[in-house]
Amino acid sequence: MARESTLLRSQRWYGRVLRLYPKSFRERFEESMQQTFRDVCRAHVSNGQGLLGLTLWLCLDTLGGIMKEHIRLLTATRRRILRAAVITVAVLLIPLWGVFYVQDWNWDWHGFLVAGVFVFTGAMTYEVVGTTMTNAAYRGAVILAVVTAFVLTAMNFVLAVDVNLFNFMYFVVVLIGLVGAAVARLRPRGMALALLAMAIGQMLVPLIALIFWNTRLAPGGPFGAFGLNGVCIILFGMSALLFRRAARTHEMRPTALE
Repeated sequence: MARESTLLRSQRWYGRVLRLYPKSFRERFEESMQQTFRDVCRAHVSNGQGLLGLTLWLCLDTLGGIMKEHIRLLTATRRRILRAAVITVAVLLIPLWGVFYVQDWNWDWHGFLVAGVFVFTGAMTYEVVGTTMTNAAYRGAVILAVVTAFVLTAMNFVLAVDVNLFNFMYFVVVLIGLVGAAVARLRPRGMALALLAMAIGQMLVPLIALIFWNTRLAPGGPFGAFGLNGVCIILFGMSALLFRRAARTHEMRPTALE
């Protein structure tokens, strides 16, 4: 009885040490590490040896692994930020070239700042979400959704400033996606529903503009306006289908997204 009490106490101490691991690591390995600890302790007890020294040694060894895991995550985070920054600079070189060589291209630092925020946010979204997934359909869905949302946001920001403030309504479509992703916790089935909601929102925006905003389309305007919206709707729909495919793959292979 005394040995069982000592064993349970050692397990509790070891469990507290395991809580220092990053959450993602704990979700994958905590149960197996706890089981290994119990097996080692029981074998130690069966040989008539005490648990104090063994528990201290295992806890210290685990602390070393915890430090390595946090360093690995920190290094990976810095690499993601660096890659996103490089992509942002590369994309901003295009409008910078336009400022010097394209007539009437008059971007000031505000324009570069806004464009940089858009690009960096999109790149970091993919780095955080897309690169951590091994499911090809999920990664493809993330790329398609992020690129479409980025182009939609950047294009309508320019149009809202220079042409019609109603173009800011398209930001609601992106907001729907962000809220949907948060509610779904990035699970593929929930993400499919979020992208479907974005496609529906994309469809409703021009209709609202025509009915409630008193927007008038120039000759040939309907084709251009609804054509661009149609492209975004199709892309969001394709992303939703890819997320749905990823969900089915995940159901057949539960570890596919781990």
